[in-house]
Amino acid sequence: MNKMIFRKPAANWHESLPAGNGKTAFTASGGRRVEKLWFNDAELWSGYPRDHDNPQSLDTLAKVRKRLASGLVAEAESAVSKNMCGDYSEAFMPLATVKIAIRAGLSGGYSRTLDFAKGMLVTRDDKVERKAFASYPHDVAVYSAEGKSPFSVTVSGKSSLKHAVSAKDGIFTVSGNAPDYAAPHYLRGEKRPIRYDEGKASAFALALRAETDGKIKCTAKKLRVEKATYVRLYAVTRTGFRGYASMPETDSAKILDEAVTALAAVKAPYEEIERAHREDYRALYFNQSLTLAEGEGDVAKLLKKARAGKPDAELIELLYDFGKYMTICGSRASQPLNLQGQWNKEMRPPWSSNLTTNINAQMNYWGATRAGLEGCMRPFYEAVKEVAERGRRTAAVNYGARGFACNHNVDIWRNTSPVQGDPSYMYAPLCGAWLACEMFAHKKNCGKIDEDATRVISEAAEFILDYLWKYDGKLVTAPSASPETAYIENGKRSSVGIASAFEMSIIRQTFVNCLESGANEELKAEIRKALTELRPYEKAENGLAEWAGGRMSAEKGHRHFSPLYGVYPGNVVKKGSEEFGWAKELFEHRLKYASSPIGWSAAWAICLAARFCDKEAAERTIRSFTGRSVMNNLFDYHPPRYFQIDGNMGFIAGINEMLLQESEGVITLLPTCIGIIGSGEAKGFVVNGTKVDFRWKDGKVNRFCADRPMKVRNVNIATGAELINAELI
Repeated sequence: MNKMIFRKPAANWHESLPAGNGKTAFTASGGRRVEKLWFNDAELWSGYPRDHDNPQSLDTLAKVRKRLASGLVAEAESAVSKNMCGDYSEAFMPLATVKIAIRAGLSGGYSRTLDFAKGMLVTRDDKVERKAFASYPHDVAVYSAEGKSPFSVTVSGKSSLKHAVSAKDGIFTVSGNAPDYAAPHYLRGEKRPIRYDEGKASAFALALRAETDGKIKCTAKKLRVEKATYVRLYAVTRTGFRGYASMPETDSAKILDEAVTALAAVKAPYEEIERAHREDYRALYFNQSLTLAEGEGDVAKLLKKARAGKPDAELIELLYDFGKYMTICGSRASQPLNLQGQWNKEMRPPWSSNLTTNINAQMNYWGATRAGLEGCMRPFYEAVKEVAERGRRTAAVNYGARGFACNHNVDIWRNTSPVQGDPSYMYAPLCGAWLACEMFAHKKNCGKIDEDATRVISEAAEFILDYLWKYDGKLVTAPSASPETAYIENGKRSSVGIASAFEMSIIRQTFVNCLESGANEELKAEIRKALTELRPYEKAENGLAEWAGGRMSAEKGHRHFSPLYGVYPGNVVKKGSEEFGWAKELFEHRLKYASSPIGWSAAWAICLAARFCDKEAAERTIRSFTGRSVMNNLFDYHPPRYFQIDGNMGFIAGINEMLLQESEGVITLLPTCIGIIGSGEAKGFVVNGTKVDFRWKDGKVNRFCADRPMKVRNVNIATGAELINAELI
């Protein structure tokens, strides 16, 4: 299939289609007469490096623990909120909106296509064909238009930021500066949410030129091409970002010169740029494939069926491929995928479009290496290493600990201290350990647990060892939150308690990973001792307790499945154990009362249903996700009308888990294969450095091949199946 087809242009940004090369990104509207390109640059953020660490936090920590031990929950929560916070993260900024007005006469036969096989957007009518893509090899965004008869193009644009527009000597430019501060969108009462008063934030620039057989004219702010049969527009973006710990370049004239110079260096002919882009993109995209159905890829028709509660395998395959495409477009050369990947048009984007590390930043990569996208992991790995570097100071200043700590909001400046606000989300010092575990899991899956992974997981373990507190004879975390929820104590809501299942699971996973790594033996000895002293999980009325003392979330269908971290994405609550049964009970309880169409929550539920091998829950959640949690262009949906990319990426992981699971070196095929995807073929799945292909029909594998011997559970294997390098157990 490898295509998403639309029969009409985007009505707004939320229906546009994305492209990118990991640095420069844009979405395109595919308008009939006016094309809109919303440009972003992965390195354009508000603000600059600041120190938000809080020495008062360390002084408060012991007092809060004493209050929790005495049952003074409200007093403990108040102290955390007032004395253990930092400041808000900065925001990912939009760069510019470029309008391309096309005059070619009346036209018909319209379609726009996202071609996954070629990595480009294609818009056609009976007058002009347009292609758009962002090349990684040539570091340039390209927009090509070819007509059957002469046509004209006018390029104009603007930015939401402080900027200037110019068009001269055949070059169209937009340049300016990001704000010094952009308040989170949820701070409704801010009198000055966007501030430029310090002049310390990054400069930016976009430079665009035309290549054509027509005549090029420039006015003060527009570039015009007349009587052309083809027009190629080449655009580059640049920012003043110089590293997470360095002050950015603020001189917009200097950054504009950099952009113009970079644009001038793009001298290859269009055909060579397109060829190089296709080859580079296809090498990643076709490193792995999943085939579930045949079809034409008409998204509107498929969504109509899904919204009626009848999704089919074609839509599931499209969503899977769309996630892979956006990973390649958004995670190559610069920053990791943020809450919106690399695509944003707002100065105050949802949750600042930051790296939200209490689930969302990690979910963006859950399925990546299994889907053959190791080549897209470097920005994530580099960011985790930078967080570890910056987080050493947070660990020492805020918590008096070794290693590194990171809380739930990270920006390009690698803020690792808590933000302000409710402790349910603000206080989350083990998010750094979660990041370390994700890095370790991906390195392990690629068969490459290297020095970087070992160092980061070791420092995460060191922080945990120093942060743990002896309570009632056992080691616990306190104050301990479970992301974005609270329990009821003495008729009042409280979000801080002792030993949340979320944090204790991250601790166990970090320790297990560190013991598997090349960490030094002294550290491993500390870990082994601590493991024997950790407070065990508890059973509550509705399954696994969320906090010590049997405390549960006051919201029965809460969107976060944080207490189940040890089941997925972790793997420390093992199948067959009593705790696994408690976790399954809590999962069923949350699903029973869940009502929100939040995409990332549904994606996490798919992953958990797969890990629990609960086919009914998996099918029900997939129906909900496809019917309620994606927009008209398949962007993941978060109420009221926000795009968050995490649900798109989590969906990849969920399908991966339904088709293949690995534990302790043993593969299980089709553990949660539901009827919608009862037949299909997977090629290039990566499991612990091994490439695996398999084909199945009616829920039974009839062919399996690995590029080296693998242990495979003898379940869901058809009689007479062709098995290559499979040791059945």
